[in-house]
Amino acid sequence: MTVKDAPSVWGETMEFRLLGPVTIADENRSISPGGRRQQAVVAALLMHRNTFVPVPRLIDYVWGDEAPPSAVNSLQSYVSRFRKLLEPGPPDGSVRLVRSVPGGYSLHAPDEQVDGVRFARLVSDGRSLLEAGRAMEAYRSLTRALRLWRGPAMAGLADHEPLAAEIARLEELRTSATEYLATAALALGRNEEAVALLKGVIRECPLREGPRAGLMLALYRSGRQAEALALFRTTRAMLIDELGVEPGHELARLQQSILRQDPALARPALTA
Repeated sequence: MTVKDAPSVWGETMEFRLLGPVTIADENRSISPGGRRQQAVVAALLMHRNTFVPVPRLIDYVWGDEAPPSAVNSLQSYVSRFRKLLEPGPPDGSVRLVRSVPGGYSLHAPDEQVDGVRFARLVSDGRSLLEAGRAMEAYRSLTRALRLWRGPAMAGLADHEPLAAEIARLEELRTSATEYLATAALALGRNEEAVALLKGVIRECPLREGPRAGLMLALYRSGRQAEALALFRTTRAMLIDELGVEPGHELARLQQSILRQDPALARPALTA
């Protein structure tokens, strides 16, 4: 559904989504705010919600170094379309979600209505719970966090350079959340689930040693010692070939522990 097709009333469950295509949704519908530049305006305002965003900064987010002479007028048009999507009809005296202020704009949205903010909070909670040894609670928080994703961050804007840093930040946090979830799964004895999660991380980030150490441990606890040791060998070869370095101490110690079948590697699984 596009802006021109949008219904005239939004419910209190409205959500702004960046973890996938840039959309606005509630329990009944999901709406695209428009084309790439329109989406870039929405994304930029969401990134700086509840604060003043100067016009030149918004122009940078939309056009980067290629802003045309008509950029200011075009930006006004994009913001106007966004406002009409959220607040159809003439102003009724209520507080506007999208406000025009001298020299810029602001979008007022509670944190709980922005999926990226909710995701970051759930990941932070999950990490804290994990560090406190509360593996099951951490597992639940991280699972909820990752379920918010509907595709690549700001899908459709992946090659939009002005938003590249924010997209990279969200994707990196997604990778970290997956690693934390795998750690929680290991603590709960869900070894095969941890294997699957960590293989996905390694496909995305092949040179990171942490996920490879986690995968070695998950394989070992799954009764796949030979695979764990083979992973160390291929990791060592890759690091030497790609970076000219030997594996770090964590990987080297883990390999030695697996070789001698150290009982500490098979800690009892938690149930709560």
